[in-house]
Amino acid sequence: MHFLRLMLRHLAPYKWLCVLLIFSVCFEVAYAVASPLSLKYLVDDAFTPKDFQAFLFIMALLFGGGLLNIFVSACGDYTIGKLSGEVIRKLRGELFVHLQGQSLPFYQRYKVGDLVTRFSMDMSSIENVIRFAGPMLLKESLSTLLGLSMLFAIEWKLTLAMLAGSSLMFIGPWLLQGRAEIVNLNYKEAQERFSNTIDEMVKGHKTIKGLHQQLRFRERAGKQIQDLFSFGLKLHVNNSLMERLPLTALLILNGTMIGFGGYLIFHDQMTVGGFMAFFTLFMSVGQAGSNLSFLIPKLIESKISFQRIEEIFDQQPAVPESSVPIELPESLDAIRMDRVTFGYTEGTYQLHDVSLRIENGTYAAFVGPSGSGKSTALQLLSRFYDPMQGTVFIDDYDLRVVSEGSLRKLSTLVSQDTFLFNGTIKDNLMLDNRALTAEDIVEAAKQARIHDAIVGWPAGYDTMIHNEGASLSGGERQRLSIARALLRDPKLLLLDEVTSALDPVTEADINRLLQEIRHSKTIISVTHRLASVVNADVIYVFQAGRIVESGKHEELLSRQGLYCSLWEKQNGFQLSHDGMYATVDAERLAKLPFFEEIAAPLLKDVAALFSTETCQEGDLVVQENEEGNKFYIIVRGKFEVLKHSPEAGVKRVAVLQDGDHFGEIALLKGIPRTATVKAMGPSVLLSVRREAFHQLTSEYPTILRALERSLKLRM
Repeated sequence: MHFLRLMLRHLAPYKWLCVLLIFSVCFEVAYAVASPLSLKYLVDDAFTPKDFQAFLFIMALLFGGGLLNIFVSACGDYTIGKLSGEVIRKLRGELFVHLQGQSLPFYQRYKVGDLVTRFSMDMSSIENVIRFAGPMLLKESLSTLLGLSMLFAIEWKLTLAMLAGSSLMFIGPWLLQGRAEIVNLNYKEAQERFSNTIDEMVKGHKTIKGLHQQLRFRERAGKQIQDLFSFGLKLHVNNSLMERLPLTALLILNGTMIGFGGYLIFHDQMTVGGFMAFFTLFMSVGQAGSNLSFLIPKLIESKISFQRIEEIFDQQPAVPESSVPIELPESLDAIRMDRVTFGYTEGTYQLHDVSLRIENGTYAAFVGPSGSGKSTALQLLSRFYDPMQGTVFIDDYDLRVVSEGSLRKLSTLVSQDTFLFNGTIKDNLMLDNRALTAEDIVEAAKQARIHDAIVGWPAGYDTMIHNEGASLSGGERQRLSIARALLRDPKLLLLDEVTSALDPVTEADINRLLQEIRHSKTIISVTHRLASVVNADVIYVFQAGRIVESGKHEELLSRQGLYCSLWEKQNGFQLSHDGMYATVDAERLAKLPFFEEIAAPLLKDVAALFSTETCQEGDLVVQENEEGNKFYIIVRGKFEVLKHSPEAGVKRVAVLQDGDHFGEIALLKGIPRTATVKAMGPSVLLSVRREAFHQLTSEYPTILRALERSLKLRM
């Protein structure tokens, strides 16, 4: 009944189309039932008495009704096509708009394949039930009811016997219905899983090849394909049984009717013409009843599809817009957080009782160790999430009551995860702002230091972007997103690690650009690279979800706190202007715990052993289980540490940034690497080989002894 209510709710806006459809079906059914009945009158009233006038009259009625039936049926076909098309068009549009209104947690819960199968396979199933199964259900139900009425009129005893036996046609499908729903749901979920694997394989093909995970994906896809085969076979067998059983019952009924009808004829309780009409009409009614049983698998499939789509409609945004949203003024006085606590899941908190205030025209920076909560704070300022406790304000307006349109017009977030739309470079920069001129676009591209690269491409600004910009480098995507943000001219510019994918020269250019525009906008920048925010008006230092320090660069250094230790960690490196060559000071090496016992003169010799390595996004520095023979220090860049396990596959366990190091055990012995380290963007490393280090320690054994003592304590 719930399924029927759902279908009627979607059909309700198209009442006149439904009325026209019902009329055409009724007329078609009436003609189909009346045609067999004409046999009785032809045999008994025209052929037997040889009445030619009666024959002509009956034939005229049949031909006239047939022509009218053709016209009415054609109208019905057009009506059902329009009705099903309108319902699916409206349902697709509503589902699309509903998805647009969802918050980030929704897209973390549902994967691409989950949603694509609802728009494709589930919508197709619903369209089929409206276009074919629904009208057929109505038609065959009316045919059955009207046919039974006529059969009772011809011979009630034979009709009762047939009606009692016809229950066999529906017992089988009724018994199999529960199993059919489970198998149908399992098959659709298997389709979702396989779609998600295809999506992951296409988007992550470079990482899959780089980590040599083709076999794991083949095994996963093979299992999912086997599931599709198994569930598909069960679905096919179940549906075939539901269709086969009514046909078998119909054959039994057919034989019974012939035997009983012959008995009535031999005992003069039924005429031959009446039996012929009864037999023809019975076959029509029997076929209608059989067709009804054939529809059951289709109706079950569409019922599951309706439920899956309703499941999406039942999901409410975690960050809903106010019922009476307030439009923000075009000016901005201040943005602030008042005792904000937030966690992505219950029981875990990324921010604890955070309060801050940033005045208009301020260049503010959020810094801190990885996982300290700085990016989460920016997400809340963008209102991609709402605080669990506390409030985020723009001026004196709680973001919960502000209209999303005015908030997005006032502020723009540039994320490190750059997304580009399928279209041209020009389209990606203009978006919906058709008032922009070609000069505006070129100027923004020049400011973002991407213009020269664009004009170097054969199609220039008409270059097509596919697969979210996969053909572009991370730096090119990042600079395009910066240019796009500049063209929107926001009062509040939010930057999340925007220079992480840039080379040193471009990073310096972007930092200069921020200095140029800092007084015309309020800028809040999240970064792990402290050298880029030394000129910020205020720096907020996050640790474990709290603000532990705030102030200008020099003030924070003088306090000798967390900021100072982060600065010292990233300091002590010299990087060439082109980013291709780096060196490290002996003083910086002395801050590494396993070198701290080594005398400064000897550390200069150690520093001279390091050579520069550069990486691009996706490059593997070390691979799990390979023999280790190098020690690395990150001069600039970001790397993810990946470990493989049979249960979870490849999983990120840590993120390393400027000043971090890894592989120090390799200086002593060549044991297998315990994890894979992969570049997340353009990066510069300093490395030293074990062989070179051993040559130095053979000359200065104290270095080796100090290193062994330090690593023994740490292990």
